[in-house]
Amino acid sequence: MKQEVKPGAISRFPGYVMIIAAAILFGVNGSLSRMLFDLGVTPVTLVEFRMLIGCICLLGFLLIGQRHALKMSRRAWGWLLAFGLSMALVTYTYFVAISRLSIAITLVIQFSGSAWMVLVGSIWHRRMPSWYILLALGLTISGVVLVTGVWQENLNGLDFIGLLFSVFALVTFIAYLMLGRQVSKYLPSFSATAYGALVASLFWLLVQPPWNIPATTWDFHLLWPIILVGVIGMAVPFSLVQAALRRLDATRASIAAIFELPASALVAFIWLGQILNIWQILGCVLVLIGITVVQLEQPTA
Repeated sequence: MKQEVKPGAISRFPGYVMIIAAAILFGVNGSLSRMLFDLGVTPVTLVEFRMLIGCICLLGFLLIGQRHALKMSRRAWGWLLAFGLSMALVTYTYFVAISRLSIAITLVIQFSGSAWMVLVGSIWHRRMPSWYILLALGLTISGVVLVTGVWQENLNGLDFIGLLFSVFALVTFIAYLMLGRQVSKYLPSFSATAYGALVASLFWLLVQPPWNIPATTWDFHLLWPIILVGVIGMAVPFSLVQAALRRLDATRASIAAIFELPASALVAFIWLGQILNIWQILGCVLVLIGITVVQLEQPTA
């Protein structure tokens, strides 16, 4: 069994770099996924292909160059199964939520996960979090509000199912980070992501068997961007997050993951021509400052 790396035993900085790199790729994946939805690809189909293609890429890499990394302890299987199911559900719940509810409200609910994790952690360990964490939390959550412009949304008559799936997206996001942290005790990041993607793929193949996939999905003009989503939207960023969780606890990882918001806004500006207003730019700056603040805290053994 691979020995767990204790927090503070190694530098956290590479972990933050990995999370930020993953957030940028998730931002690119968001714009690409939005384009595919507009072309008629369903959320279930896209999530299914995303996990399946990512699984094939990662397992292929391991089988060719690192077969020894596929070995695992029996005690890892239960955690790995739960981890794979969280991977399967975190994206789907988000997609359903934004299909029925404003994306701004959905993002604020989902990325409040870092605040909930700090609160629960403080109660569980019976101690106050450091002022670095609290300041970073305040800055990043404020940045989320500004980037999404949630205060401009009409909150009357919100779709109940949309709100429900937003809460599911929040819960599965937290579960994904915490289970990923647990799985990292037993497996290298590539192996954990590959096995998790395998569990997620099998889950979605049961939900939507291959013969039920819409025929238009196999058209070349749709298939190649779907493959791209599987590579840059799953295989690479999920592996980066899993590798980061070997250096960061789930709370710090969730705060750094909020960088996905300014990254998505920047990608949308460059790719889709969407304009950023002054409040959104300020929100991006606050998120960046918040991530910097949490890195300034000295690791403790």
